Amino acid sequence: DVPLFGVVTRLTSQKGLDYLVSILPQLLQWEIQLVLVGTGDKALEHAFRIAAHARPDKMKSFLTFDDALAHRVEAGADFFLMPSRYEPCGMNQMYSLRYGTLPIVNRTGGLADTVWNFREETGEGTGFVMSHLSSESLYGTIGWATRLFYERPEAIDRMRRVGMSQDFGWVRAARRYEDLYLSAYAERRGHGFFG
Repeated sequence: DVPLFGVVTRLTSQKGLDYLVSILPQLLQWEIQLVLVGTGDKALEHAFRIAAHARPDKMKSFLTFDDALAHRVEAGADFFLMPSRYEPCGMNQMYSLRYGTLPIVNRTGGLADTVWNFREETGEGTGFVMSHLSSESLYGTIGWATRLFYERPEAIDRMRRVGMSQDFGWVRAARRYEDLYLSAYAERRGHGFFG
């Protein structure tokens, strides 16, 4: 009955976790829960440990690397927080989509390529995408997701179904690359590759 936000990551500033730490006191006053799995920067580990200790009813931090636990968190959460400053590809948002967990991401790199921002007017999308990463935008986006969880559960269900149907496999990517190559070849040579 309460939205669960999951975080599975290396604890580094590249992952935008300093923004999350800065808004934790306000977030943990809402009717939400948060679970984190990861290790890394000692200052971030300390901040998440303190937050979880202060609000054990709202937050749990697993400051370890545990692949099985990581996948259980991604599969069991309602939303997956991935506010990376930069992310060349990213795999966790794709795992989350497969599990029906809606990603909350910054519009960068592979995150921008794989998560479609929810559109209020049509109900389309596979997650929530910030166009500018800051504490305020992360706070607002988590608030937006939380509001939809409570007020528009049918939109959340639809996004989950669409997210789980996404195909990020190599077969589709290879076909797109082949089509691009053949198109570029034909444009350059004035005829198709095969004739």
